[in-house]
Amino acid sequence: MNSGFQRKIARLASQGQFQKIIVLIEQIPESGRDREIVGSYVRALNNTGQCERAIEVSLRYKDRDEAYPLWHYRLGYAFWYLDRLKEAKAALLRGKELAKDDTQITGWIDELLERIAELETFQRAAIAPRNPSKLFFDCIDSSDFWDVCDLSLQKYTGAPATDEMFAQTEKALGYRLPESYKQMMRRHNGGLLRCRSFPFPSASRYQPYKIHISGVMGVDPSKPYSLCGEFGCRSMIGKWKYPAIGIAVCNCPSEIHNLVFLDYRYCGPAGEPGVVHIDQEDDYTVTCLAPNFEGFILGLEKDDND
Repeated sequence: MNSGFQRKIARLASQGQFQKIIVLIEQIPESGRDREIVGSYVRALNNTGQCERAIEVSLRYKDRDEAYPLWHYRLGYAFWYLDRLKEAKAALLRGKELAKDDTQITGWIDELLERIAELETFQRAAIAPRNPSKLFFDCIDSSDFWDVCDLSLQKYTGAPATDEMFAQTEKALGYRLPESYKQMMRRHNGGLLRCRSFPFPSASRYQPYKIHISGVMGVDPSKPYSLCGEFGCRSMIGKWKYPAIGIAVCNCPSEIHNLVFLDYRYCGPAGEPGVVHIDQEDDYTVTCLAPNFEGFILGLEKDDND
């Protein structure tokens, strides 16, 4: 790649103009695409969600480029994006071996390996047997956990949750609610929180150290901030185009721009969902938070300034 073209690609990448990079590179005959050009092409494909194509292009140049760690990193990223975790891990570990003392590349690889470990934890939790007799959250002081203010009572907290409410909600949304969630709602049917911070499992320079939660949505549909209320799950998926991976269970201070979901991708509609954060402003990026609702609730903390 000549220096002028390299600077142009770098400028476009810094501006997030990855589709323009793809268009530029596709104008170059394949015979004229060196390792740097192909690497920039695969990176742009990954960053525009075209990961199947990124894998295809990477493997086309395997014999020439597999001695370089970034080839493995970009291939591993594409496999990770597609939930092909075993292949992702193999590519990333080989890339880390080749990178040796390059701390920048090994740092990128380690971050992805951490995310893969989180997903594997989710998958194991999804197939674990349920224990319907288990009591959840006995250790939580409700008076210190919930923010029982006028706004919470008006917009979130509903009448005491009943089996009929749970059945109607599950029928409307098409998912079985976790037993831990049901036990919590029987005690306090939704509301704003005092404990409203949750640390990112993979905090990095790209992510905040913590996310902030406003409230947990209950099962009284008369409340706007409930699972089937005006600002509940169906509105977030239908109107605001959140991915249909489960149930929006918590909102954040930014309202519609960040949500916490119960994630049923790995367990199916009747299984035990994990908990994820979805960032609408970052192309609906999904970040794993906890393998189940219980783990998420027990991980909530008060803000440092509270």
